[in-house]
Amino acid sequence: MKVKNLIISPIIGLEVHLELKTKSKMFCGCSANHFHIDPNTHTCPVCLALPGALPVPNQTALDYCVKLGLALNCRINQYSFFERKNYFYPDLPKGYQISQYQQPLSVGGRVKIGDRTIRINRAHMEEDTAKSLHPSNYTLIDFNRSGVPLVEIVSEPDLVSAVEAKKYLNKIQQLVRYLNISDADIEKGSMRCEPTINLKIQKDGKTYYTPIVEVKNVASLTGVQNAVNFEIDRQLKVFQKTSQTKNDTNKTTRGWDADKKVTFLQRQKEGSSDYRYFSEPDIPPVNYSQKQISQIKQTIPELPEEKAKRFQQKFGLSRSGAALMTEDRNLASLHEATLQALIGKTKNKKSGTFYVNLWCGPIRQHLNKTKKTYNISRIPGKYFLDLFIAAEKGEISISVAKRLIIDSYRLKKPPLQIAKQKDLLQLSDEGKLEKIINKVITDNPKAVKDYQNNPNTIGFLIGQVMQISGGSANPQLVQRILKKLLK
Repeated sequence: MKVKNLIISPIIGLEVHLELKTKSKMFCGCSANHFHIDPNTHTCPVCLALPGALPVPNQTALDYCVKLGLALNCRINQYSFFERKNYFYPDLPKGYQISQYQQPLSVGGRVKIGDRTIRINRAHMEEDTAKSLHPSNYTLIDFNRSGVPLVEIVSEPDLVSAVEAKKYLNKIQQLVRYLNISDADIEKGSMRCEPTINLKIQKDGKTYYTPIVEVKNVASLTGVQNAVNFEIDRQLKVFQKTSQTKNDTNKTTRGWDADKKVTFLQRQKEGSSDYRYFSEPDIPPVNYSQKQISQIKQTIPELPEEKAKRFQQKFGLSRSGAALMTEDRNLASLHEATLQALIGKTKNKKSGTFYVNLWCGPIRQHLNKTKKTYNISRIPGKYFLDLFIAAEKGEISISVAKRLIIDSYRLKKPPLQIAKQKDLLQLSDEGKLEKIINKVITDNPKAVKDYQNNPNTIGFLIGQVMQISGGSANPQLVQRILKKLLK
């Protein structure tokens, strides 16, 4: 982008922390469930860092990290080890975090965002910290979260806009949910994001780079987008005033205030040398044979991009329609079964597009309005197979079908049952329709005269018939009868 005599290019990287969906913690047998659990009830000497307690790695968590690495097109290090990352903070009972730095499990991957490829530096295994609570002018520590398995995915600084950063996070969230290794629920804290931002600025034929900033405490995907946009604007203004450029000492960490939508300075950012990494002496190296890696690879399900391409070919869907149908793994299975049955009954491949258009609009609008996510138990496939066949046959109008999708989802009742109860089945009885149409013609002499002068105005009269019939009249039949009677 250009601002006056400057050419601005944002440089954005993302660190994504994902809590893995394991039963126990990373280095002990305590339950990894910490959401809305009584404080300090899922703890033991290991996750409280009591003297003499020894960590034992969680094999399932390690396998999940390898599985994620493979899905991210990473190279898996067959020899890996844990290290101590030393820093002092109240929620870190040992005074260090067990993490990976020199030899992480997964390195050098990539993901596609539209037509762009974003490189992945690493996906490594570590443990989560405890949680600090600030009820008043003091701090409480809940150690239920301490030691929960955590994978950190570090991207290269390949992202170029706040919108692209959000798309990247949506992609990571979708991927780990497909793999079923994490809930990736930001509201519950099982997915946390820290963007790193600076600007490349070209001015008068010279290139400058603003100081690198890492933003903490971003608690939503939209928050990441807002924080990145704010930082781009803030760094540009600082450069215009001071011409400050980056060096090895002016990297900073800033917090994000979601209410004020601003970042604020927290501290100078540490480098890897500040953490004084060294090998964890209490945990032996992690070794994976090629056979073990191959076995984990076989457990990876069909991923979103592959599934969407197959939906395009199998059901004749557009690229965007297939992407919508495969957003969620469980919903994709429901959609596939329904689409297969629908096309099998109608013998019409275009039924797939009809299904997508009818499904996506109303249900997505309803979920956006209520700020809720899909509940798979509310949408049995047979409910919607019956509805779509009825709509395609013209037994139910498109507008009524859209209404029934929401009512059925909300009430957990078959849509055709609701249609019968509310008398919404399409009215195709010519005798009944003629009575309604004759009334509309009698009540609207001006509209009739307008039609005689300009046949294109028939839409008003059709609308009146649809209104009186409660939307149940067959619009094609209404138009044909109207034209006949208006002659």
